Amino acid sequence: MKSLAVIVSGGGTNNLIQVLTLLMAAVHSDIRVRVLFRDEAVARLTPATVNAIELPASYGELATARERLRKLDLLDLARLCRDLKASGDVKYYVCSSSLALVGLKRDELIPEIDDVRGLPSFLLDDVATADKVLTF
Repeated sequence: MKSLAVIVSGGGTNNLIQVLTLLMAAVHSDIRVRVLFRDEAVARLTPATVNAIELPASYGELATARERLRKLDLLDLARLCRDLKASGDVKYYVCSSSLALVGLKRDELIPEIDDVRGLPSFLLDDVATADKVLTF
C-alpha cells in the first residue's frame, strides 16, 4: 500500500479544507495517510475551534462563502476527520511541542486525534517511510 505523510502547520479554514479534501482523494485511492498537526494548526483542533470559519477576503462575503461550503459538505471539519478515519488507514497526530506552545492538553483536543508525538519521531517513523510527503 502506498503511503502519504502530511505536515500541517497553517490553521486557517482554507488550509484545513485543502488538507482534508486531499486526504479524501488519498483515502479513496487506498493510500495510507499519517498527518502531523503542528504550530497554529494545533489551536484549531479543539471542539470549540475546529469548525470555526475564517476565510480570506477573496472568498467574498462570509455568509455566501459559508453557504458554498455547506453545499460542498465542508462545514463540519470534525465530522470530515471522523469520516476519513472510518474510510481508510488514516492517523492524526499532534506535535507535542506545538501543543505545549498553544497551551492545550491532549484531553482538550477533538477525539479524532490518535496521539501526541514529537516531530523527530514523526520524521523518523512516518516521513522516512512515506512514498510522498506534503506540507501545508
